[in-house]
Amino acid sequence: MTRCRLRIGAAVASLAFAAASVQPAVAQTAADAPAVAGSAPTVNAVWVEHEFMFTYFGFGTYYSCLGLESKIEYILKQVGARKDLRVRVSCIEGEGIQQIPTARIRVAVPAEATPELLAKLAGDQSKRELVSRVQGKDAGVDVATAQFPAERRVVEFVGRRRDHIDDGDCELLHQLVPQVLEPLGVRMAKDSARLTCVPRQVQIGAVNIRLETLQQKPETAGTPPGP
Repeated sequence: MTRCRLRIGAAVASLAFAAASVQPAVAQTAADAPAVAGSAPTVNAVWVEHEFMFTYFGFGTYYSCLGLESKIEYILKQVGARKDLRVRVSCIEGEGIQQIPTARIRVAVPAEATPELLAKLAGDQSKRELVSRVQGKDAGVDVATAQFPAERRVVEFVGRRRDHIDDGDCELLHQLVPQVLEPLGVRMAKDSARLTCVPRQVQIGAVNIRLETLQQKPETAGTPPGP
């Protein structure tokens, strides 16, 4: 997708944006090739689906619909989202730069297969099967409780990454972290720096954070492919 970003002096910047040092709570290194810090123990995990309505308020950095979709998809993939994620931005102002775009996000991420989570997923599966029988439909195969090996990794988002994340994306990350990434279980690494966004300015070094994530373990030869 083509990314389009425009800096516009926004009058709304005066709304206490908190030029802010923000410490997000999330996962792994989102550079061109995410770096994994050491080997972490493997845990059994399941895919858990989430849905969000995310509205972006720019104070100096703005995106087109396709540009915002591309940024959000890239960030979610880096923190471990399943490859079938969907991000759709409402283009109220045509296909160009959007002032206050809203994205509908459907994404599945790994979660540790605890007894409590498995019981909840099994209950949800029973409800879906009951609805399907009432509607006379085939419920199909429910893989919500299918387990797979996962490991914790640290992903780093650093500004000035060509065609991916740059310091101008500070505001986007500042808003995505608490509204989307934290609810997905992503946490800020203990040794991480903070986001330092400045309204109406692109400050060098504004984006330099390390996030802790749970990600599906890479498949080895002879391992059936995941979803």
